[in-house]
Formats: sequence, structure tokens, C-alpha cells
Amino acid sequence: MLFTFRGGPREGSLSLPPSKSLVHRKIILAALAPTGGEVHLSEISGDIKETINLIKSLGGKVTITDTSTGFHIKIAPIQKNITAPVRIHVNESATTLRIALVLAPALADSVTFTAGARLAARPMEEGIRFLRENGVKVTAPWPIKTTGRLTFQNTEIHAETTGQFATGALFAALAQNQSTTLIVKNPASRPYIHMTARMITDAGVKVEETHDAYIVHKGQIHSITPHVEGDLSHAAYFIVANEMGSRIRLENLPARSIQGDRKIYDHIHSLKRGVPVDLTHTPDLLMPLAVLATQTGATFTGIRRLRTKETDRIAATAAMLRALGINTTATEDTLIVAPGTIAPGTVDTFGDHRIAFAAFAAACAATGPIALKNPEAANKSWPGFYAAVEKLPLIDENKNIK
Repeated sequence: MLFTFRGGPREGSLSLPPSKSLVHRKIILAALAPTGGEVHLSEISGDIKETINLIKSLGGKVTITDTSTGFHIKIAPIQKNITAPVRIHVNESATTLRIALVLAPALADSVTFTAGARLAARPMEEGIRFLRENGVKVTAPWPIKTTGRLTFQNTEIHAETTGQFATGALFAALAQNQSTTLIVKNPASRPYIHMTARMITDAGVKVEETHDAYIVHKGQIHSITPHVEGDLSHAAYFIVANEMGSRIRLENLPARSIQGDRKIYDHIHSLKRGVPVDLTHTPDLLMPLAVLATQTGATFTGIRRLRTKETDRIAATAAMLRALGINTTATEDTLIVAPGTIAPGTVDTFGDHRIAFAAFAAACAATGPIALKNPEAANKSWPGFYAAVEKLPLIDENKNIK
């Protein structure tokens, strides 16, 4: 199956989908609240469906009402002492699995985890290590089975590969019935761990944060705000398109945000200054920034973790740019993009939603159409993506000629 983007800059208005990072966390916080909670979304992506299914697997009731403005998701509280065996399947949602791998054993005596083939091949060692160091018996690799309750008061977790296990540990702290201290060792994606701590505090349980130490005070979640702001990870592709000549208005772009990918603006500034762009804490911004780098050239560092995402994102990004006539050089931890003109071509998503979005951004500066193989990958995080961008007309340069 192919989907084709016309080449040229776009204009018009577009409403961003809700932040996937925030939605995962809000749903889990609602389930951990004594009275549950509600989350309002304009659409429900594949990954968010898996977090909803996670709550159901843990015994929580989830009611979804389709309204004229979107979906109202009502989440009933889950038990904090589950004695019956629990089975959790997450398909390809890494966020769901990694949070659940640490959180579920804090709630249930016995848990079995299964996942899709691609996700099953991705690193899980840091989460498994944390469980074993804190008294949980783990059988791995797949299915991953845990036996025994996760309990801790003062502990540490390694986070060189991902910050998602640390997020799971912060949520697991809410089930400890005591104040806890979590030291996060060598964290990647530090802004996303901070996001979790901030959201827990906003929901009613105080979290003190000192560099990479988090003290989660004893308390209960009592306040879940249903609204979710627009996703800055998705916004990045349109921000980049605008830098290359498009005029796309993002209607629900947050002015201030705790989302990690708010750093897109700082990275664009670095790119324009001609200095290497360090993506250690925001690696998923490589795809849109690499498209923008076709205008000026750039070197990106700190991206090693992208080798084990939905696909090898360094290789997939390089393949996309080469298919469009742009020279790239990749190492294990860097990508160098040479400046050039984006030519028409065919891009394979390799099953990765972010490559689909990057191909659209590239089309906005291309001299002709860009065809996309395996476009269904976008459904993982944005089911309405193609319908949304098809409504953005090409800028008619002739109308500006007097």
C-alpha cells in the first residue's frame, strides 16, 4: 500500500492530537486514584488503546463515551492488592509495557507479560534488574513472568536505555503506603521522568525532586484534569515544515508545557548556529530535525538509543533522506546530514509512525511528490494524521504576485 504526499509548502490550520506521553500517565494516575478519574481525548491511538487495556487487565473498569467533540474515557480505580494471576498484553506499545513491568508487580502477586514481536526484541533489562533487586522473582525473556510483590522504600533504578522504567517506579511508589526515595542512575530522557514527577504532584501527591533523586511522599491521588494539551512530539514536524516555508497554524499548540519535546525550539536554534545537536534526552526529535537539516546541514549526537526503537530509527531516517536525494553519514551514535534539495521519491516507514510524519515534513520542501510505503504505521500514535494533513492546501505562490 502506498500513500502519496504532494510536494511543496502547505498552509492552513491543524489541530494536534493529545500528547501521548501525557495521556498514558493520566490514565494510569486516574486508575491509581481512590475514586478513579476521567480523560477527554479527540482521538485514541493504538498505543493509548494498550494502556486502556492495561487498566482493564489490572481489574479496572474503563468506559469510553463517543461525544461530538471526541472521547470521554472514565476510569474506575484498580485494586492495590491483587492476588489472582494477571496477564498483560501490550502489542507494540513500549511505554505501556515498560511502565507496567514495574508498576504491576507493585499491585499484583503474579503477572505475565506478552508483547508484539518488534517490542519483544527491545531492551527490558533495566526494568527486570530493578524488580529482582527489590525482591521480585522474574522469569525472562518471553513471556516475562513476575512472582512476588514489589516493595521498596529507598532504592535506585538504572535508566541509561530509557526513562520509562523510572516512570513505572514512580507510579509503583504510590502503592507502597509509605514515603519512598528513588535514585535514577544515568537517566536518558530526563525530561520525561520529570514530567511523571510533576504530574504526580499536580494530582495530589507531593514529589520532591533533586537532580536525579525523587522523594515520593505518602498520599493519595485526588485530582485528575480531563483535558490533555496538544502533542509537541507531533507538532515538531509542522514546526519544521514552517521553518522551511510552510504556514501551518497549530490550533492547540501549548505555549508552556512539561513535555520533553518542547526542546524542539532550542534544537532548531542550535541547528541554525551550525553546532552539533545533542539529542541525548530528546532522541525522537531526530526525525523532524534531520528533515530541517537538509536546508543547512547538521550533525546529531546522543542518538544511540534510537537503534532499538520501533525500528532502527537512525538507519530508517538515513534511508528516508537518501531516497530523497540527501547525503547522510551514520555511526552508532551520530547522524550527519548534508544540505541539499529534497527530490521526489519513495520512502518506507519500516513500520515506524515517526518516519511517516517525517516524510510529510520532507514533502513540504520537496520538488515533487513523496510516496510512502506502509503508511498505516501512523495509526500507532495518530490515527487521524492523513486526514488532517490532506486538508492543508499547497501554498499558491501565484496569488502573492501583484
